Amino acid sequence: MADNIIVSIRGLDKFFDSDRGLVRAVQNLHLDIKENDFIVLLGPSGCGKTTTLRCVAGLERPNGGSIEIAGTLVDSPDKGEFIPPEQRDIGMVFQSYAVWPHLNVYQNVALPLTDGSRKVPKDQVSDRVMESLRLVQLDGLDSRPVTDLSGGQQQRVALARAIVTKPQVLLMDEPLSNLDARLREEMRIELKKIATTAGVTTLYVTHDQGEALSLGDQICVMNEGKILQNGTPEEVYSEPPSLFVAEFVGEMNFIKGSVSGIDTIRSPLGERKYHFDKSYTVGETVTLAIRPQHLELEPLSDKNSENPKGVISTKTYLGDSVLFEVQLSEIKVVIRASGDTLIHQGQDVEIILPDKNWHIFQ
Repeated sequence: MADNIIVSIRGLDKFFDSDRGLVRAVQNLHLDIKENDFIVLLGPSGCGKTTTLRCVAGLERPNGGSIEIAGTLVDSPDKGEFIPPEQRDIGMVFQSYAVWPHLNVYQNVALPLTDGSRKVPKDQVSDRVMESLRLVQLDGLDSRPVTDLSGGQQQRVALARAIVTKPQVLLMDEPLSNLDARLREEMRIELKKIATTAGVTTLYVTHDQGEALSLGDQICVMNEGKILQNGTPEEVYSEPPSLFVAEFVGEMNFIKGSVSGIDTIRSPLGERKYHFDKSYTVGETVTLAIRPQHLELEPLSDKNSENPKGVISTKTYLGDSVLFEVQLSEIKVVIRASGDTLIHQGQDVEIILPDKNWHIFQ
């Protein structure tokens, strides 16, 4: 295995029996995670992301494939190898805070160091606990009953407990989903800082695209047990390889059309040329996709222009931007404009179509 690969997943398969028969939760999944990387598994409910993480943790046994952590084979059904969770060099943070209500902050964080397979000499416990509490900005609260803390602080306790053993890999499954929206925003920034400062390789599961884009060094978009795209946040947002990824990550307009000639598509936006990355046949049905911020609006001034024309059906003010829904003759298009625009609801407008930023899907 390459020197800087900490987690190596090869051909992972996981099946479940259900009322509908055999469900393939994870299908022939391959993933390498390099040292200190923050990798996000992103996808809808039931896509296999949590099952994948639980297999890495040892909480689920795969039906096929293998998992290595720091060069050690921890699970391989074919070879009969299995190392239980408590013996894997991992820390875990889950959706529920899972703090011990009868213990104070210090005692909660110290527990992995004083009990179980990851115990350390007693004279090291205090320094390790206080170091972890400083990392998660809870220093000074070590003697506080954990039940006196806010939800965000309790999640920080869970995080401190996960990193206090200095694991090779930190596994996090929807850790922010129980927090309110404002606290989630704050904790996103903090989580990345903490993981970077602690020097821990992280595998993070979420269905929230905002979390994924802001946290991940790499994002793996999953559906039906497979990774559909593995790329940087910029690549996943700007270069979706499929209609599913385009629909799932960020806002997108989708317009049905048909190929009418060389590099030409006829759609409700008119007949115009686009840059094709692949060959299409005349008459083939395709879907044009473009993000709202890549379209522009202007008040209708020339009814004879070739730009698509419509009327503003809704205007949603968001402070720094405005979302317009424009009703064309056949479709509705969403456009994001600057917050200080003077265009108003009910106004006749024309849409300025760009030459780039289009995606074409079959």
